[in-house]
Amino acid sequence: MNISELYEKYTHDELNSMPGDKQLRYEVLSPLFNNLYENKVIYHERVTSIIQLENIILTPNKFEATAIKLKLFEPIPNSFKRIASLNSWTIGGNWAYLTLDKRGCLCPYSGWLMWIEPELVKKVEELINKGNFEEARNMTIEKY
Repeated sequence: MNISELYEKYTHDELNSMPGDKQLRYEVLSPLFNNLYENKVIYHERVTSIIQLENIILTPNKFEATAIKLKLFEPIPNSFKRIASLNSWTIGGNWAYLTLDKRGCLCPYSGWLMWIEPELVKKVEELINKGNFEEARNMTIEKY
């Protein structure tokens, strides 16, 4: 099931309330990680980048993965240069606090945003490779 289908099948509260039904979120959101585009996702935490997920762990309690930075959206504000210099880190979240935002991204109670739809990730990566950062941002972080 893709994200559009999830929005049609489940209510806003089922996908966005905090805390949410941990078991439901695990059953609904964890399968999304089985169909990633080359294990790549779009990740935003002060800076936006395309990352590759490795060592993905999906349990009934949490999601966790190693994030490997592949490409940054540009330009990077000077105040975020240190954050942008990270090459790998661990991300994750408890299913009860992981929501599916109206912009089509997963997000925990605070911190990061992550777009995982394979077609979107592929299109955004193509835009970044062409230097079209504005359109890539409009499809993700600037959406809505």
